[in-house]
Amino acid sequence: MLITSTEFSWTLINISTDLLTAGFLWLLLLGSFGGLLAGLLGVGGGMLFIPVITSYLHQYDISSAEMVKFTLANSIALVFMSGVSGTFRQIKMGTWQWKQSLTIGIPGAISNFFMTQGIQQGNWYQKDVFQGVFLGFLVLSILNMIFGKSKSSRKEDITLKNNETIVDTSIPYHFSLVNDWPSMLVGIFAGTIVALSGLGGGIIMVPLFVIILKKSMHSATALSLSIVPILSISALIKYVSITPTHQISDYQTGYLLWIMLIPMLLGVVFFSSLGQKIATKVPVVWLRVIFALLSAFILVKTLLELYS
Repeated sequence: MLITSTEFSWTLINISTDLLTAGFLWLLLLGSFGGLLAGLLGVGGGMLFIPVITSYLHQYDISSAEMVKFTLANSIALVFMSGVSGTFRQIKMGTWQWKQSLTIGIPGAISNFFMTQGIQQGNWYQKDVFQGVFLGFLVLSILNMIFGKSKSSRKEDITLKNNETIVDTSIPYHFSLVNDWPSMLVGIFAGTIVALSGLGGGIIMVPLFVIILKKSMHSATALSLSIVPILSISALIKYVSITPTHQISDYQTGYLLWIMLIPMLLGVVFFSSLGQKIATKVPVVWLRVIFALLSAFILVKTLLELYS
């Protein structure tokens, strides 16, 4: 069926009007902030996206289980784009560790797929269970950032003339099942976390890369961000391809709500690479402080919502 130019124009006008009604500028601002944090901390931005999406969905009359699925789907979409944007910047700079990213990301994508499949089959994953999982990982991140030890910069980090630290790709990486099985386990664990919490997985990957892989904080952050798209792609495809119980918007693909996603995605795409650039110039101690403070703020907010 062909659409006339007049009908197309009215469609664009309706979309623009609905975006403004949905608080376009506010969502754009939050998406920008989330993208900035994703690049800065290597956590995908999910810590900020989850509360925003949950608050937005409260205007719709949907069940607890459906609320969780909508929240997970849209958070994972934003996390995916923040990781893609950050990875493009690494490719441009020639610092993308693609072999190691695939070694960790592929097992994680597989675990993510099966966990997402389990969530979508039935209504066992209710809102209170989801919030409990989300809070648990927030507490874990706060404890790690406060009490965890940070590795100092190693040979893998070099400093450019503009004082920007990047990963030294002259150090070759070779896959070895004997040596890389801990990395693969980290990927499996992170993929499960993405499916259960809607976070990017960096909340677990960054500290484990520092502890297990003996990476510096900056290098762990960069590697985590490049793995996020691999971990989340299977769940994203799944949420797009199925039909929700509730059709809550005219601009909806599966569980993805474009009226909310478009402004947030614009912010994520433009600001995640900026956050990654800033991260190379920020002292590790400040990365820890920002991470811990953000986690604490969202922890308090989620607790208030849970017991209100």
